[in-house]
Amino acid sequence: MSRTLRAVSQRWVPVVIVFVGGLLGLAIAGLPSREEDAPLRVQTATTTAPGPTTVPPAPTTTAPPAPRPPGAVKVTAFNASRVRGTAGRMNTRLRTLGYNVLPASADRTAQPNSVVMYRGGNEAEARALATSLGLDPSAVAAIDPGVQAMAPETELAVIVGDDLARRLQ
Repeated sequence: MSRTLRAVSQRWVPVVIVFVGGLLGLAIAGLPSREEDAPLRVQTATTTAPGPTTVPPAPTTTAPPAPRPPGAVKVTAFNASRVRGTAGRMNTRLRTLGYNVLPASADRTAQPNSVVMYRGGNEAEARALATSLGLDPSAVAAIDPGVQAMAPETELAVIVGDDLARRLQ
């Protein structure tokens, strides 16, 4: 081969390699379609101005009913302390507070803490009485069947435990 031919072929080798590589690349990737050349359609989001903000109504809470006056509430005292005569002393205290006091009932098993029990819808009255006696609000409970059986007319029952008995002496 002549020197000239060899020089020309050496110059064209890289060109041929690039050309063949390009053809192979197009064959592998696929030819571009004309759809891809179409202009892009830009969609704009349509927004509407928000309407007036509606504020949900405030939750309606009904206030608990006000307690009835003490004179309208029937109360029975039970001695559940280790001190004799505590139910009688509690009756005196209840009368001083203006309650309609029923006769003191039989003694109960001694317990450290006093409880004000209520029957029916008399929870507000029980809370008011517990506060008047200096008891914690947690000392209020629904009346138990044993107390109800011993004093069926009572609306509130004061079960005087050791804590309240000490204050009544």
